[in-house]
Amino acid sequence: MKILFYILLSFLLLQNASANDFSKKKIIKIGKNDDVFRLIDLNQEIQNENLSKQKAIFDSSILKEKPSPKKDQDIDFALFVSYKANFAYAFENFKVLAQDFSLLFAQNFVHSTKLNFINADANRIYQNQKTFNAFSPKDSRILDASRFLKKEKNKNQIYAKFIDYLLVINLNDFYIELTNFLTASNKNAYVLLNYKIISTSTGKIISAKNVKLKLTLSKQANSQKNYKEITEQMPLLLNKVLEKELKKLKL
Repeated sequence: MKILFYILLSFLLLQNASANDFSKKKIIKIGKNDDVFRLIDLNQEIQNENLSKQKAIFDSSILKEKPSPKKDQDIDFALFVSYKANFAYAFENFKVLAQDFSLLFAQNFVHSTKLNFINADANRIYQNQKTFNAFSPKDSRILDASRFLKKEKNKNQIYAKFIDYLLVINLNDFYIELTNFLTASNKNAYVLLNYKIISTSTGKIISAKNVKLKLTLSKQANSQKNYKEITEQMPLLLNKVLEKELKKLKL
C-alpha cells in the first residue's frame, strides 16, 4: 500500500509541474504571407565593370568660375592730408587759421591735379589715426580731404576700383618774407611741406620728400588778394613736383 501511495503521489507532482511549465509558454501561430515578392528591372546596364572607366554622373568642369575683377589700367590714389598750426596765413591785417588755409589748399589741389583719386567713401578708409601715426608728424592734425573727392552714386561701385597708392601730404609751415632794397621791395611766400607715396599692396614708402615752394607775390596787391594767389599757386607747384617724381618712378 505504501508503494502504491508513493507512486500516486509522484504522478500527481509530475502533472502539476507540467501544468506550471506549460502556463509560462506562449503559442505563436505563423500565418501565410500574402505579400508577393517581385524583381523590378530598372533597365540599368553596367557598361564597364571597371569603375574607373565608367562615365561620370556629374562633371564639375561645367562649373566655370566667374572671372575676378581685373585691375584697371589707371593708377588710382587715395589721399591723406595733415597740417600743423604754423601752416596759417597772417599778413598785415588779414589772418587765416591753419585749418581753413589747409582746407582751401586741399580743395584746390584735388581740383587741379591730374592724379586719379578714388571716390570719397573709399578714401575715408585711410582717414584714420593709424595712417596719421604711421606717416604724419605727431604735432599735426588730420584734415578730412575726402570731402573734396567725387562721390560715387552707384553703391556697388564704391569699392570696385583697385587702390594702387596712398599719397600723404603734410603741410608743415608757411611764412611770407619781405626783402627791401634801396628803391624796391619783394614779397615772397614760402611753403614747407612733406609728401609720401605709399604702395597699398606692400605697405612700403616708395617716395618721400621734403618740399620747399617759393611763391612770388604781387607788389601792388593787398593781403587778401595775395592770399588768393597763394592758394591758387601752391597746388600747381606741388603738382609739378609730383609729376616729375612719378615719371622717375615710372608709375
